[in-house]
Amino acid sequence: MSAFVRKLPRFVWRCVRLFTQNVMPHPHHVLQSAPNCPGFTFHILLLCLWIVASQTGRAQSKSEQQADISISRRNAIVNAVEYASPAVVNISTTRTATQMVKVSPFFDDFWAPFFDLPFQVPQRRTLHGLGSGVIFDRTGYVITNQHVIEGADSTTVLLSDGREASAEIVGEDFLTDLAVLKIDIPELKAVELGDAEDLMIGEWAIAIGHPFATMVEDASPTVTVGVVSATGRVLKTEDRLYRDLIQTDASINPGNSGGALVNLYGQLIGINTAIYSTSGGSQGIGFAIPVNIAQKVVDQLVTHGTVVPPEIGIDLQDLTPGLVEALGLEEGLGVLVAAVKKGSPAEAAGIRHGDVIEAIDQKPISNSETFLAITRLFRENQLLTFRTLRDGKRRNLHLKIRELQWNYTVPGWGITIEQLNRRQAGKYRQRGVLVTQVQSKGILAKRGLKRGDLIYRINNLKINSLEDFKRIINQLKRPQRMSLYFERDDRQWELSDLVIR
Repeated sequence: MSAFVRKLPRFVWRCVRLFTQNVMPHPHHVLQSAPNCPGFTFHILLLCLWIVASQTGRAQSKSEQQADISISRRNAIVNAVEYASPAVVNISTTRTATQMVKVSPFFDDFWAPFFDLPFQVPQRRTLHGLGSGVIFDRTGYVITNQHVIEGADSTTVLLSDGREASAEIVGEDFLTDLAVLKIDIPELKAVELGDAEDLMIGEWAIAIGHPFATMVEDASPTVTVGVVSATGRVLKTEDRLYRDLIQTDASINPGNSGGALVNLYGQLIGINTAIYSTSGGSQGIGFAIPVNIAQKVVDQLVTHGTVVPPEIGIDLQDLTPGLVEALGLEEGLGVLVAAVKKGSPAEAAGIRHGDVIEAIDQKPISNSETFLAITRLFRENQLLTFRTLRDGKRRNLHLKIRELQWNYTVPGWGITIEQLNRRQAGKYRQRGVLVTQVQSKGILAKRGLKRGDLIYRINNLKINSLEDFKRIINQLKRPQRMSLYFERDDRQWELSDLVIR
């Protein structure tokens, strides 16, 4: 625009010459007589002003168009990505695995007359994994999926600005598939938390992740956009049962696991977790763990290193068609109270044997799994409302959580175990449950298990918490042979061929 203004006098003079040449046969006569013709001069000036105005209008119009395009490009999605992406990180892991491999053909041929070949030898291999995570707190806490860091010997976090650091695993929770890492990097940008309970079906959802940052040597995040397709979804995978998931059609690729699902404000609404696919790629069905659940899990992992469920004091039984008919229930929803522990919060609340628990804080209870999934994240001193059905009448009973479940006496095992706290966990190499009491005449005492041992595995199933232990032993069919692995004095031990009746 400034260049055009500088050329304006020359442009006006050219306009005058062009006009006079086209109108008069002798331009010098016209120019000489122009001062004596005010009307002519006025029209010339009007013409010049019109030309200048039209050219200026064109320049302004073009500038306005560019501005409009710039405004349309910088839409709400772009702003949300710029706001949230500094909090999304890449996570890379390494772990060592032992595999059995066949010996070389020459070795086979040489020893064939003496041994029954082929035979295999163990070989150690280093495996690498990739995923994403979200900075949850400026002090360095990062949340990701538990399956991203499961079994990792070392974990590295790469930020979107190129900085990286080794990460410590603070805690992990198998059931929700969430884990918390800790990094020591200054001036971190933490994500802003949204509200997954306020989601609208059809609103925009943006998936941000770092699936291949280290491979392509680019720390910038990847972004896919879709909408919230549904909420409260249940997903059964090979080894997990996910509840209350957000479903979205924003593409969630395998490397995006643990990344952020944000709304148009750039606020975190979920942790990207899984895809439903028949081909291994995205087919428009992705799932994320709601931020409201993630926040509760993070609070427990940061405080205790694991999720410690509350002590409620009831034994449950799922409703079968026979029980529904015997109890005269209209529907088969709820769980039956099979027993109430004396002195427990349940007894204090007025819950009795034979009650049917239909809902907790207005959340319907369909079976015992739903009951455990809802109650496991309750906090100490939290007040809850249980809707129960007794003798055909519904009651609202108020239960207060007094303590968490730190100890458990294992039926038939002759031992009492304890959930490790953060201080105790630092004394062991493994995560697991601590043996606090051993009955002298029990089978495990006879096999050498002692107080202070840390049980970290049963068969090939890893134990990270007391809750994991209870879930695993409930899956065992008795009598069944099993192997129990424990740590003592920084050494790992195994009790094989155990039979618990």
